[in-house]
Amino acid sequence: MADGVVGIRRRHQRWPAMDRARITAESFEGVISISAVARRHGVSLGLLHYWRRQVRDSGRLEELRFVPVEVEPETPALRSLVGSIEIEVADVRIRLSGDIDGLALRKVLAAVRA
Repeated sequence: MADGVVGIRRRHQRWPAMDRARITAESFEGVISISAVARRHGVSLGLLHYWRRQVRDSGRLEELRFVPVEVEPETPALRSLVGSIEIEVADVRIRLSGDIDGLALRKVLAAVRA
């Protein structure tokens, strides 16, 4: 397999419905040519045109389109805390007050335990 191109499947090989739907939906996106979509997935161009015609004739074209997704950046797991904390580990006592950074606190505790 070179450059993400898969060889054409043998005749009469059945494609699972989910694969057909995914490949057909990609061919309707218009980002790359229909023949490029067919080559990338190893589908004959005639078969892909047949699948596209079936979708157009059934009126299911809208349900095959990909839905745009917005990904929000992850928020840090440990947010800063406001208040006061007193921690005792063995013979070490740590007093913190005000705006406390959770990641910094984790590093301090790791150093105390070491």
